[in-house]
Amino acid sequence: MSKYTSIAEFIIKEAKRMGADQVDVMIVNSTNANISVRLGEIEELKQSNPKSLGLRVFKNQRKALTYTSDFREDSILKLVKKTVEMASVTSEDKFSGLPEKSQLGIANVKLPLYDPKIAEVSTDKKIKMLKEMEKIGMDKSPLITNSDGANWSDSRTHVILANSEGFYGEEDYSSVSLSLSLLAEKDGVKQTDYWYSASRFLNRLEPIENIANTAAERTLRKLGGRKPKTQSVPVVFDPVVGRDFLNIIAQTVTGNSIYKKNSFLVDKLNETIAVANLTIVDNALLKYGLGSRRFDDEGLPSRKNVVIDKGVLKTYLCDCYSARKLGYEPTGSANRGVSSNPSSGTSNFYMENGSVSPKEIIASVKNGLYLTSVDWVGINYVTGDYSRGASGIWIENGKLTYPVQEFTIAGNMREMLKSITMIGNDLEFRSSIAAPTFKVKEMTISGS
Repeated sequence: MSKYTSIAEFIIKEAKRMGADQVDVMIVNSTNANISVRLGEIEELKQSNPKSLGLRVFKNQRKALTYTSDFREDSILKLVKKTVEMASVTSEDKFSGLPEKSQLGIANVKLPLYDPKIAEVSTDKKIKMLKEMEKIGMDKSPLITNSDGANWSDSRTHVILANSEGFYGEEDYSSVSLSLSLLAEKDGVKQTDYWYSASRFLNRLEPIENIANTAAERTLRKLGGRKPKTQSVPVVFDPVVGRDFLNIIAQTVTGNSIYKKNSFLVDKLNETIAVANLTIVDNALLKYGLGSRRFDDEGLPSRKNVVIDKGVLKTYLCDCYSARKLGYEPTGSANRGVSSNPSSGTSNFYMENGSVSPKEIIASVKNGLYLTSVDWVGINYVTGDYSRGASGIWIENGKLTYPVQEFTIAGNMREMLKSITMIGNDLEFRSSIAAPTFKVKEMTISGS
């Protein structure tokens, strides 16, 4: 039994002794490293080992949440006493409380979540990789004149979740990422772009040469950008922007958004909301997934949830609280930190692959936009209105021709979901939200 296990058991026992009806404890112990190199010099080198503890107490359908990084026994006892007292005076909420005992559990699967080899990489080796990656990128072209930095980040985290209903879950997680951001200049105009790779396992990262070359290519292709004319045209979403699109969907299918009426998908369950070839999944059991886990942050077993199945909205992603508010069953979708209450969220949220290549999608467009970047948020989650500053590459006669910038792209999420005409076969998981290339039949470009 680890010392953290003993601490969790001690807290639950003491809180119950002091009058709590229900208790849960989350303990997180992490080891993190972040390194940045710019123009061959170290700009940032941070290493940390934070540990923290979050405590929730329920009493007479009242709830209190506290957290601490002080693990001394006398401090923990004071925290427990304070939390129980707080739970006696907060507002009553009939929907609060831990999950039912019958709902608790851990998925009976083996998931690759932790790579001990990450800890074996020395700081010197990390710095050497970053310097080499940056040099490869900057040597790609004389037009690349500067760097915004090469970055390494890794994290190894030990999590314990326990509650008074008998649940106990313990897991180790790891992640590691490399990224490079470059600056190119032509005719006095500067452009920046980046590329990255992220994984739970060191040996699944892209080679630094691939990251550097892609960062350079994405930066160079922005040079000589024009402002497009205002018009309505087909739009092909690059996977990076496709992930942004999926993130909007992720925000609108959570139970919290639904019961707060902050979603254009309220009251749309079991309705056709998208084209028949569109399926969107939230899968916490995805092998090597950056959002994978065997249990959620309330102690429910993780699972695969098909959110949109062939165009039909099949489920909202619910933690226990939002499920009770809505009258649904929880979907094992609770996310939390030690200092926050659980809320509904995603794990590995993605659009399933289609059957055509990105080249075929681009070739299908006579005159339109290949969208590669969006900025400033212009989303109305209630109406679905979508308006973003954007940049990309113009498509003429099925070919990428010249870069475009300084324009706005607009549409409506409801209409966009029903206007996806092609879905690519290039799905890659660079984060916990991912999409392949896809084409929307028509959107409005506001330029010159």
